[in-house]
Amino acid sequence: MYKCVDERGVTHYTDKPRPGCKGGEVKLRSIPSPSGKERDSSSDAKGAEREFRRRQIDRARADEAEARKQQQQDRRCASLRAEHGLLQGGRALFQFDAKGERVYMEDAEREQRKARLLEELRACP
Repeated sequence: MYKCVDERGVTHYTDKPRPGCKGGEVKLRSIPSPSGKERDSSSDAKGAEREFRRRQIDRARADEAEARKQQQQDRRCASLRAEHGLLQGGRALFQFDAKGERVYMEDAEREQRKARLLEELRACP
């Protein structure tokens, strides 16, 4: 690195000396760490590489977890939409009780369930 002061007194730093400028070569020093301790550059490179790979693995795991979470939400939303579609239709809905007999869903229960489904569907994309 070279320091150059031109005829107007403006200082420039370049990688090559400039003709007609006063100044000379400048030796650059690394900035000390906040702790003030010197670090071994060879072990730093290996440590930095390990840290980089660890971050890559952590990021990949986080991405996979996010993808699984998104798939679960997509399946849940699809299920909610399907159930809401059934409730929207005019067909009578029923379940079998312990005796094996049909128990039909009342209109009030149907409306309550539709309202709950609509509330849950607001969280779906």
